[in-house]
Amino acid sequence: MSAADAPVDAPTGSGVQAAVLRRALGWLSAHRERFRPPPDAAERAEPDVTVKPLGELAELMAAVLRRTAPGGQEHALAGELLEAAWDASGRGELFLALARAEPHATYPLEMYAAFAGAGRRHAGFEAFARSAAATRSWHCTEREPTRALAVLGAERRLGLAPHTDPAAVAAGTWLGGLPEPWAFESRSGYAATHHVFHVTRWGAAPELLPADVRGHLAAWLPAWTVACLEEESWDLAGELLAVRACLPEPPPADAEWAAYAAGQGPDGVVAPRGPAPEATDEAAFRACYHPTLVAAFAAALTLTSTPADPADPALPDPAALSPSAGGRP
Repeated sequence: MSAADAPVDAPTGSGVQAAVLRRALGWLSAHRERFRPPPDAAERAEPDVTVKPLGELAELMAAVLRRTAPGGQEHALAGELLEAAWDASGRGELFLALARAEPHATYPLEMYAAFAGAGRRHAGFEAFARSAAATRSWHCTEREPTRALAVLGAERRLGLAPHTDPAAVAAGTWLGGLPEPWAFESRSGYAATHHVFHVTRWGAAPELLPADVRGHLAAWLPAWTVACLEEESWDLAGELLAVRACLPEPPPADAEWAAYAAGQGPDGVVAPRGPAPEATDEAAFRACYHPTLVAAFAAALTLTSTPADPADPALPDPAALSPSAGGRP
């Protein structure tokens, strides 16, 4: 879909992003209970289905919280969704149960780190994570480079020693190699967007992107974004719009935002591809929760040139927390 196909009465400029953010947060709030993992999540071997949505909700709502003004409706909704996600995790107990079930898996740490970065801590999990991250297995396990960046980010948030050199990992990703722009496709596109999210700490530190990567993105992001919009690939288009906002000097994207907003449903839902669903059953929720989260994230980043809190908040000593309970300090 081109920008010309967007509704003629649609908001323009920053009004587009504000409307997308407001609608997306409304949809996410209406469906917040669907993010709750099943009671036996730690015993089921399908974390992508049972707990991944909760971790993504936490990560992106924490980012929206940083990029919205206190006292505003959007800031309040993002905070409510983040707190609802923390409560749904048993205030951190879920991550300890997951880690005990799979001691050398990294996904419990990656999900927990999103909460820890927003000040929600669980001392028992962190003690377990320190022990696991000190093993030879943790350090020598082979990981795809973009996934390794995610693990490195989680280690940083918890004050753990990095399991490998972050700069070397970043240089070894698809984007780090400054690939030919015509090699862009869905898999490499998602690898590129997540490279940027992890390196910039979800948009909080754009200056951490090396100059050559910034230049490559500034040159080719517009073409990649337009290609995704023309294919109505809303999920990846949203991530690319978020990447633009992670650059120190984001290029203008008013036309792209107008086309992107046209793909959002009246209730705020965004489909991965094609038209937004008219009703949200469980299958539609599973398909649409991620692109709708991305819509809120991209809009919040684009609306503000700098994060409200550019660094991770100062984290308290987890030893001061009860080892058997989560909770905020």
